[in-house]
Amino acid sequence: MRLRLGFIGLGTMGQPVANNLRKAGHTLTVWSRTPASADALVKKGVTRAATPRECAAGQDAVFLCLADDLATGEVLDGADGVLAGLGKGAVLVDLGTSGTRSTRSIGERVARQGAALVAAPMLGSRAAAEKAQLVVVAGGPPEALATVRPALHAIGARLFEVDSAVHASLTKLCIAVVGAAMATGLGEAMALGASGGLDPAKVLEVLQASGFHSPFHLMKGEQMLAGDYAPRVAVRLVEKDQRLAQEAAADQGARLPVNAAARQLLAETVASGRGDRDLAVVADLLFDWAQVKR
Repeated sequence: MRLRLGFIGLGTMGQPVANNLRKAGHTLTVWSRTPASADALVKKGVTRAATPRECAAGQDAVFLCLADDLATGEVLDGADGVLAGLGKGAVLVDLGTSGTRSTRSIGERVARQGAALVAAPMLGSRAAAEKAQLVVVAGGPPEALATVRPALHAIGARLFEVDSAVHASLTKLCIAVVGAAMATGLGEAMALGASGGLDPAKVLEVLQASGFHSPFHLMKGEQMLAGDYAPRVAVRLVEKDQRLAQEAAADQGARLPVNAAARQLLAETVASGRGDRDLAVVADLLFDWAQVKR
């Protein structure tokens, strides 16, 4: 089914995701705060909107692929915002990692417009996005999910559906908690070994031969060994996700002591000036603390 889609946010993940929607045959209109980021898509026949409102008007669905709640609010609100252009019966799809409070609030506001919210946070890197190999967790009203399901299949290899937008956001936060623990724990192990004279590469090799092996440990471990911190996912965004997880826990009566420690380490990594670098750079800070020369 060919859909009329608006797409807002053409950053690291947004560009390849939007391109896959285009390749799937959907009619695409895009808007970005950085107009040049839309140039390549426009050359391929995609329409450029002048404002978020124009991008949303007349669409079956509008996709948001933005860094955080603040960016989302800026795009939704105002006379030229998405909500001003979103029509009755349309679907707003949030592909970003949003907090449960924010998801609930946006869902209520969208419903007052006669539209529906589907939260569809993505799991995966830019490389996975380029190959349409993302994992997507989607939740929202059944009719809204049915409308956007073909588009979601066009951007990912696996689609998991849950019973509400809030539950989709919460699922992504649960996975983010695990990822933060794995990355910070790996960085600590590498720095601990190096501080005692071990070769960090040997530590990683033994880890991967053990029951604790994982593709994530291998990928991040190899980045740590190479000092390759080009951003696949920036530390500041990972820290933001942990803040949202802590916020959800507070609302739900849960406690996340391990996550609180991981978040603090990520916050210190950001404060050290490494915030725009890849999550693996947490090891760089830990090596510095251990006074390990590399």
